[in-house]
Amino acid sequence: MMLANESLEAAQFQACLLAKGSPPLANSDFVLNSTAVAGLLGGEEATSTVALTQIYDKRRWLGWYNSPGSYVMGKHFRRLARSAKVDVVFDSDSKAGTASGSEMVHIDPSVLFTHEGWSGGPAFKGIYSGSSIQTTGPLASWLMKKAAKKDCEKIEGRKTQPVNVTVAVLERTDTLRQEMTFHHRSPPLAFVPIVASLSTCAVCGWYCQWYAFSMILVGILSRGFACLFIGSGNLVFDHPKPAEGSPPGDGVLGCDQDLVLLTGDEYVVNALTRGRFFFRFQSKYTCRMVEGCSILLIVQAIAQLIFIPQSKLFGQLMFVSSLAVSWIYNLWLSSRDKGEVKEAIFEQVLGNPSLTKFVFPNRASAVVFLLLVSNNSRTSSNPKKLKKIMDFFLPSDSEVWEIWKETIAERLKSGQALQFNDTHWNREELTVEDDRKLLKILFEDAKDAVKAYNMFKANGAGTVP
Repeated sequence: MMLANESLEAAQFQACLLAKGSPPLANSDFVLNSTAVAGLLGGEEATSTVALTQIYDKRRWLGWYNSPGSYVMGKHFRRLARSAKVDVVFDSDSKAGTASGSEMVHIDPSVLFTHEGWSGGPAFKGIYSGSSIQTTGPLASWLMKKAAKKDCEKIEGRKTQPVNVTVAVLERTDTLRQEMTFHHRSPPLAFVPIVASLSTCAVCGWYCQWYAFSMILVGILSRGFACLFIGSGNLVFDHPKPAEGSPPGDGVLGCDQDLVLLTGDEYVVNALTRGRFFFRFQSKYTCRMVEGCSILLIVQAIAQLIFIPQSKLFGQLMFVSSLAVSWIYNLWLSSRDKGEVKEAIFEQVLGNPSLTKFVFPNRASAVVFLLLVSNNSRTSSNPKKLKKIMDFFLPSDSEVWEIWKETIAERLKSGQALQFNDTHWNREELTVEDDRKLLKILFEDAKDAVKAYNMFKANGAGTVP
């Protein structure tokens, strides 16, 4: 029976050759066996291009091409489908297509973008509200990266371990909403991998290279359906609205050697620190279809290991050509997504915040500078709250440090200048000379912070709304 099938297949192949001629490289004995592992390569780039189809207009229809990394894509999308949560959406939004009280399926984008800045951001400590958030959203992480690239002004003083402090003045933009979706134009090069895959598939069919033909076709269909179903959702940004009468949202991102002071509109600060991105789908049926596509992608990768080595050299070259074009496109598009798309989303939510950066020679002067900038006329300073902030960033509770913190907090509350003399550090309760010397050094650090604050105001950045 097996011999009969092989004879029939050989006869069909010979008939095809007589009708259309021999394919190029028909007499070559060289075989590209390594092409079968294409399903294991380029998966991260391919996954990135599929996942963000939700923010590109009509890009969900532009995924019909054979792509490398099908096995990696299948694993990611299977995990994505299984992480879905059903939530009830109460606020109506015509752009997002939701109605009050309707059930929606939400998926965290960080499931797909673990190492691309879509996961949690640094810790946040509110100055006036006293709130403490251990993990903020992706926007906070993106802002920290912007601050790291910002040019800085170096402050002279006692040198220990330098601390970078960036003041971010946030203003509300016209595009900021409590719930937002994002849309961008698809790149014009989106048709290049589609044409390449369809052309190589057609050529393989013309020359009866059925193994390569079938694998290219399966790759086109599996990736196309994955884009179609994943692209049916929306990338949504949502953040809670601050309560009426709530204190200013000023606070500090980070807790190590890089600190960013957030000041300005509390609505924007709240969006930055508490806002979250998620994929939203209309029903669980879509997630089940995504899981089905993930299985198809994994099966495709396994099938490539079996069938591509059976193809002739010309068919293997056509298969590799389709993968090469799509891999180059995926690589270009994923790098573009990581840069331009994030920047566009950032500007749509936060606009272009003003960033002013200083590098302080020690942590004490950096913390005093933070308090000077945030100590404005919108609310009367509470020395207890200021003391808590200082305790958070300067956890030492020795007698000298406690005296210094209380003195700084009281002077900030009363509006007195941070100028000190011998009477401030030659205290009777400090019987050890080394303690008095340390207190004098700390007061000098506070003076360095005042110098930086004066520079901040002189540059026009001190007009915090």
